[in-house]
Amino acid sequence: MSFENIIYELEDNIATVTFNRPEAYNATTDGLYGELESLIPQLRDDPEVGVVILTGAGKGFCSGADLKNRRTDLNPLQLSARHRWILEGIMEPLYRLHKPTIAAVNGAAAGAGANIPLACDIVIASELAKFTQSFVKVGLVPDFGGLYFLQRAVGRARAKELAFTARTVDAAEALALGLVQKVVPHDQLLAEAKAMAKMILANAPTAVSMAKSFINKSEYATFDQMTEYEILGQTVAFISPDYMEGVTAFREKRKPAFSASPAQTDQSWR
Repeated sequence: MSFENIIYELEDNIATVTFNRPEAYNATTDGLYGELESLIPQLRDDPEVGVVILTGAGKGFCSGADLKNRRTDLNPLQLSARHRWILEGIMEPLYRLHKPTIAAVNGAAAGAGANIPLACDIVIASELAKFTQSFVKVGLVPDFGGLYFLQRAVGRARAKELAFTARTVDAAEALALGLVQKVVPHDQLLAEAKAMAKMILANAPTAVSMAKSFINKSEYATFDQMTEYEILGQTVAFISPDYMEGVTAFREKRKPAFSASPAQTDQSWR
């Protein structure tokens, strides 16, 4: 597949997706969204893809919507349909992707660009990264799932403070607040993200996939529901070839050789 607004690379089972509008700090457009919509099913179905990394070209990660080229020709029904397309066609499939996702935030992450990382499983930030929920500055509410993800990352009161003030948070504060899980020197960002991806890839892919799915479900499930998910997941895991290989490798004091990615295994547990 060829793209104009993103760069897609696949190496050693790590898919790297780079927003590629550096002249606009990777501001989002319908063209960029459309390319992401077409790419996510490929990431889901390609058995060679084990972990996905999202990052940005140039000095910014993503500066949010491209206001210089904003749509002015849409009526309220069309605006609603467009936003539903973004949420259901891109944000939700990204969040629910059964393979681990890592956001490598290399610079400014504003508006939707601040919330795209929150839809990922792990966020690693450059020391130069900055985050801002800039929506109220232009009369909007947090989008790209921000109303859902932000308070789950930082708590309700802090989410309100960030959304109401639209203030900028640097990498160190983002780490303290829980917006990111790790801050690294700028020139080591992608290497650190790939090192994290390799750590994940060393483990049983179906177990990682189930852990992701069930942890996501825990955000709105009861304790009783989670016990049922745990029973289901562990039952599937116990009878899987991955478990047998993992136990055998442990006994033989060697690294396990897991054979399949989640795209190649039975997904009925989902």
